[in-house]
Amino acid sequence: MATELLITMKEKYITRYEATKGQSYTFVGWRLCITRKGERFVRYFSDLHYGGSQQAHDAAILMRDEMMHRMEQGVENYHEFFNMYRRLGRVEL
Repeated sequence: MATELLITMKEKYITRYEATKGQSYTFVGWRLCITRKGERFVRYFSDLHYGGSQQAHDAAILMRDEMMHRMEQGVENYHEFFNMYRRLGRVEL
């Protein structure tokens, strides 16, 4: 029997990301990745930067939800739209 992978909206576009170099981690956190019309937005939310895994996950969800809401209203140029979010600093919870 095949196993189905169910992705809830809480997790959609957000994945756990752990990068290593040798025996140690260089990054541990969450990755937000959204692609629209050939344009890709990627943002990393570090556990260290946000004070823990749950806080980093919450920040990723907050940014994802805000972006999805604005995209539902209509976006003419995804390159400019994603660049606007790339320039943002830390997401405040």
